[in-house]
Amino acid sequence: MNLNLNFPLQSLTPKELEIMQYVHDHSDEVTSMSIQTFAKKINYSTSTVIRFCRKIGFSGFPEFKYYLKNLNIQKDSNPVSSDISIESIKNSIKADLESTSSLLNSDDIFQIARLFASNPPIYLYSPAGLTDIAVSYLESMLFISDCQKVYKTTASKALRHFIQTAKKESIFIFISNSGRFESTLNLAKEARLHGMTVISISSIENNDLAEVSNYNLRFFSKKHENDGADLTSRLSSFFVLSSFIEYFSFYKKGLEHENFSESD
Repeated sequence: MNLNLNFPLQSLTPKELEIMQYVHDHSDEVTSMSIQTFAKKINYSTSTVIRFCRKIGFSGFPEFKYYLKNLNIQKDSNPVSSDISIESIKNSIKADLESTSSLLNSDDIFQIARLFASNPPIYLYSPAGLTDIAVSYLESMLFISDCQKVYKTTASKALRHFIQTAKKESIFIFISNSGRFESTLNLAKEARLHGMTVISISSIENNDLAEVSNYNLRFFSKKHENDGADLTSRLSSFFVLSSFIEYFSFYKKGLEHENFSESD
């Protein structure tokens, strides 16, 4: 489902982020629910639901359902087989990316670009697994973007040493699909306690990593498992990273243009 809503992500409370995630995952069912049923499903009051709807630009729950129904009609106008198919997988990925793109209006992306432009030391934590691929990609793109002080480590002890000895302008970046991976979360908390700037990339669902971070870039991604193993796509996280790097490139060009104009 494409939640193409134009609102700043940082204005949403943890409760509202949970509601947004539920709607993203169950849009078809939500359109046929009463407000009482919906509130019961998400374990919040009807008043919370109404405040959420108004906060994102609707008069109330009925108008929000009408919006969702129209989105579903547009989706159904291009029907796909009910069986699992390449087309249905493509549509699911497309929905995640389109919904993720609506979150990139956040002021955080500007603030992060501003911080990076001063070329501070940037520390990346890579706890192995699938996250390591995303971290390695970010490391490479930062080097290409002329960030000269990028340090990646897979060892939590090494990162703790960096946290305790790094300069105060240093930035620590953590990537986590769930935002609840214990070693990542503990290191992020430790970095904050030492006065470091913490940036996280995590899913839109309410998670502790986002809460402890100074800045957070979020993405949509539906959960998928196979016999308990996590098969959730990481494509949305790569989309966020790629979009940020492109934004950062434009931001730097703007600064260079300003500096050139001032020197004339």
